[in-house]
Amino acid sequence: MNILFFGLTSIALYTLGTTYQALIYFRKVPSKPFFALLIGLVAAAAHSTMTYGLVSVNGGLDLSFFNASSLFASLIVAVLLIISVQRPTQNLFLVTYPIAIATIICALLFDASPEELTYQNSGILSHIILSVLAYSVFTLAAGQAFLLYLQNKQLKTNYTSLLIRNLPPLQTMETLLFEMIWTGLILLTLGIVSGAIFIDNLFAQHLAHKTILSIIAWSIFAALLIGRQVKGWRGITASKWTLWGCLFLMLGYFGSKLVIEIIL
Repeated sequence: MNILFFGLTSIALYTLGTTYQALIYFRKVPSKPFFALLIGLVAAAAHSTMTYGLVSVNGGLDLSFFNASSLFASLIVAVLLIISVQRPTQNLFLVTYPIAIATIICALLFDASPEELTYQNSGILSHIILSVLAYSVFTLAAGQAFLLYLQNKQLKTNYTSLLIRNLPPLQTMETLLFEMIWTGLILLTLGIVSGAIFIDNLFAQHLAHKTILSIIAWSIFAALLIGRQVKGWRGITASKWTLWGCLFLMLGYFGSKLVIEIIL
């Protein structure tokens, strides 16, 4: 497999997609959803193929820092493309495409300490898949929460910026956010439960920090959903809780990997 070819192809297509979305954002060209979707699908396919070539080794998975970053980015793009078919989330491409480009470049250029993971049964593999999907959905939720935060701030000051003119109505933005949170929480719950069932000790030394921070993140998201039902939390409050939950989730996985594989 020519990993470099697929990497450069995805970079070129992500760059094209970012440029096209930026032109739509600044209202220089009309929006053509099918064209944008086609660019994204081909870019994500090339990105996923490159990542598979990097991650799949010796009958297992090499989830070292840069490989894992590329894997997460490819899944985030894929999930966003699926969501964008039915929901107005195209503005998030302006953030996710450049992030995907950065992860591809880093994966191609830099090496981290290899973390080869062999799975003996489908249970552990299901835990990995569920966890990665949960992280991907919550990353999109963080981007959505940040946009919602900015939208609320500007509307409260009666400041109508280009950002506000390009975003969907506030109620639609909030609905999208909580749909992402519900989806992510279900996936994270299944990921934690499957880990408890199929992994011998989730609180072993090399897993304890990931498990504890994931549980803290789960608690934050669960409290947010309860708060919305009981106290009607929304807007800036919902955005802040979402961002805090995503921060703990990212620290649990990428924070520990960064320290162990890169810094140390």
